[in-house]
Amino acid sequence: MTKIKIDGFQLFCMMFIFILGSTLLLDIGKAARQDAWIVPLLATIFGCLLYLVYISLYKKYPNMPLTGYIIKIWGKYVGSAISFCYIIYFVYIASRVLRDFEELLISSSYYVTSIITLGICMTFVLIYSIHLGIEAFARVTCLCFVVILLTLFILNVLYIVGGYIKVENLQPVLANGWGNIGKELVPLGITVPFGELITFTMILPYLNKKSQAATIGLSAIIIGGIVLTINSIILLCVLGPETVLRSSFPALTAVSYINIASFIQRLDTFILILMVILGFVKITIYFFCAVIGAADLFRMKPSVTNIYLIGGVIFFSSLMIAPSYQAHINEGLKIVPYLLHLPFHIAIPILLLITAYIKQKIKPTLS
Repeated sequence: MTKIKIDGFQLFCMMFIFILGSTLLLDIGKAARQDAWIVPLLATIFGCLLYLVYISLYKKYPNMPLTGYIIKIWGKYVGSAISFCYIIYFVYIASRVLRDFEELLISSSYYVTSIITLGICMTFVLIYSIHLGIEAFARVTCLCFVVILLTLFILNVLYIVGGYIKVENLQPVLANGWGNIGKELVPLGITVPFGELITFTMILPYLNKKSQAATIGLSAIIIGGIVLTINSIILLCVLGPETVLRSSFPALTAVSYINIASFIQRLDTFILILMVILGFVKITIYFFCAVIGAADLFRMKPSVTNIYLIGGVIFFSSLMIAPSYQAHINEGLKIVPYLLHLPFHIAIPILLLITAYIKQKIKPTLS
C-alpha cells in the first residue's frame, strides 16, 4: 500500500454521503406506500450486520483492498477472476448512478440539453477528482457533508413552517401487513445503499487509524439510516404515498410545493445542488474502487491513461445501459439486485469470510 492516508472524520463523511447517494433521490422503498419509512429503518439493522462481515475481512487483511485478499483467500486463478468481476461491477454501478443523475438534470432544468453533453461534463469532473487523489477527495467530502446537512435542515424547516407536513399521510400503519415491506427490504432495501458499502473494502486500507474502521462505519450507517428514514417520513407527509409512488424524483416534487408568503418558492435549485453533490461523491467512490482494483489486480500504478480509459467506459456505459429511463429504472429495481447485488454484496463476502476462517483453523493443524 502507498502512504496515502485519510482520517476517521473524512471516512465518516465519505460513507455518510455515499449512503444517502441516489437513495435520497429515488426514495427506495416507496412501493410500501405509507409504510415506506419502515424499510430504511429495518435496512439499517441489516446494514450494520453486513458491515460487520466486511470489517471481519478487513481485520484479517488490513493492508489489502478487497481485490487483494480475494486472491489471497481463493488463490490466483479463481481469486483473480472474481477480483476482475468486482472491477467490472464497480464500473457498471458507477455508470448506472451517472445515468440516474443525467436523467435528473434533464428532467428538471436542462430540457434541451443532450444527455451526451451532460455526461461528458460530469465525466470530466469525475476524472479530475480521481486525478487529484483520494486524500484531496476526502477533504472535499467534509465540505460537502456540511452543505448537505444545512440544505436538508433548511428544507425540512420550510416544510414545517409552511404547514406542508400532514401526519395523517402515514396512516394506517401496516395496513397491508409486512408483505410489501418485506418485498422492498429484500433484496433492494438491504443492498442499496448499505450493501454498496462493499466499495469501502477498497478504501479502508488507506485509513490512518485501523482500529476506528468498525466504529466509524457503524456510526455512518446508523446516522445515514436515520436520515433516510426521516427523509422518507417527510416525503410521505408532504406528498402522500400515492404521489411518492408515481413520482420519478419525489424529493424534487416535494420541494416544488414550497411557497411561503409568495416569497420563498422555486427552491428546486437547492435539491439539484444537493443531488449533484451526492451523485458526484457516490460515482467518484465507485470510480476510485475501479482504479484501485485495476492497479492492484494488474500490478500497475494508477496513471492518467488508466483513469481516462475507465472514465470513458463509465460514460459510454451510462448512455448504452438502457434505451430509456424507465427501462433503466426497471433494470435497476428488478434485475440488478438479484443478479449483481446479492452475490457481490452478500454471498461472496460471506463465503470469503468462511473460507478465511477455515484456512486459519486448518493452518495451525497442518503445521
